[in-house]
Amino acid sequence: MRTYLLGLLVGCPLFAVAQSTTPPCDCPSVLQQVSRKVADNYAGWTDKVTAKTKPAHTRLLDSLQQQATKATTDADCFQLLKAYKAYFRDGHFQVELRGTGSTPTPAPVAGVRTIPLSEEQARQLLQDNTKKHHPVEGIWETPERSYKLAIIPDPQSADSLVGIVLASTNSRWTPGLVKLKLATSNPAAGQVLYRNAAFEEESLRLVQTGNLFRIGGYGYWLRRFPQAVTDTEQQTVARQAIPIEFRQLNPQVAYLRVTSFNVPKSQVDSMVRVHQSVLRQTPTLIIDIRDNGGGSNSSFASLLPLMNTNNFQDTHTYTRTSPDNTAAEEAMVARARAGHWDTDSVLNAWAAEVAQAKAHPNQLYRTKGTLIKFDSVLTNPVRVAVLMNANCYSSAEYFAFYAKQSRKAKLFGQHTGGVMDYGNVRNQVLDCPRFVVRLPTTRSGWVDTAPIDNRGFQPDVVIPATEPDWIDYIVRYYQSSNEQPRR
Repeated sequence: MRTYLLGLLVGCPLFAVAQSTTPPCDCPSVLQQVSRKVADNYAGWTDKVTAKTKPAHTRLLDSLQQQATKATTDADCFQLLKAYKAYFRDGHFQVELRGTGSTPTPAPVAGVRTIPLSEEQARQLLQDNTKKHHPVEGIWETPERSYKLAIIPDPQSADSLVGIVLASTNSRWTPGLVKLKLATSNPAAGQVLYRNAAFEEESLRLVQTGNLFRIGGYGYWLRRFPQAVTDTEQQTVARQAIPIEFRQLNPQVAYLRVTSFNVPKSQVDSMVRVHQSVLRQTPTLIIDIRDNGGGSNSSFASLLPLMNTNNFQDTHTYTRTSPDNTAAEEAMVARARAGHWDTDSVLNAWAAEVAQAKAHPNQLYRTKGTLIKFDSVLTNPVRVAVLMNANCYSSAEYFAFYAKQSRKAKLFGQHTGGVMDYGNVRNQVLDCPRFVVRLPTTRSGWVDTAPIDNRGFQPDVVIPATEPDWIDYIVRYYQSSNEQPRR
């Protein structure tokens, strides 16, 4: 079965949920319905809840149900749903708490550390020339100025730094709250404990280049003091805000960046078409998919001919053909037709596959993988470098899967995020509209032999996280190796 749409790690509900005048939003009812939806519709259920693991699952669910009777707020209940989700260790399994508009925003979760610090005090600390300062120390802002942090030595730990909020447009993130903590051992890259806007703590990688740093998939931060971001660094940030970019780095190397496969297919097609003459004359192409959280496989269709050598074989797929999943897929096809997401022939083939799956209800229905065929192999590019990192998920990983089949292509960077064993995320309609659950409805055939969840696809050439310029690293790699594509 061809996979047309793969869920995003972060996205909007896939169709509207009708609100009841008196929805059953007590936490025990919500948790019970969510667990039932998972058992009935999740494509990974039989892999994750086996005869061996079922007792642990039952104990967890019983414990959460007991806690649910004591939950007094939606926020309390949401924490229990997240604990249930965590059991499955699947990034495509998504839970969300919607804002109601009438309920006051809950206070920050307990346990968030506070260090009173004004901007003036931070500047004085950063200007103290009697002390050696870590390269990441400074006053930093997000590009849209939604957060301003002072990163200074942790007053309670000599081998740590903390990022303290100085100002924020998020009213919950008041000055003095600690948003991040990192070790001082690595000057340019390392693990960081980072709290997102919802105060959830995540262990992510911080990579600094000059007056810029990035944390996981959360984008850039810009240093404002004591050094200030340069014009060149500002241009780097501005380019990253554009989802698609093409540049010719030199006569031998072209560069194409796609930070999301949620962009319209026509936009990627247009980019390739406009620069077709350059691509046909340039021997090396870098396709940069770093921080690409996924979207639709159809978005990258025009990129496949650029790295084709022997066609591309999809893996077989298993579809969980429950009534809920079938209804959601039919609704998605209807949306695709209304929005003209693809050609009529492609959408008709999709609809036919949905109908075929519907004829085999309530099972993991196996369909053969599609062979994506091309009539010819392009002379140029001769070699294709796919640049990836741990923030590549979903359909970005499927792109890496195709690249691994090409004799022209080589994977560079770091392993992908490891969220593609179970895909085609679809919304599950709950009686309580304040909670949202999205579940993968298909199972990739590679789970049978080589699952990638929580592992990712590994690069052919590892680029150290401390390397300041990954693009230049690839250029230098090919210059020094004179490597020819595999024949």
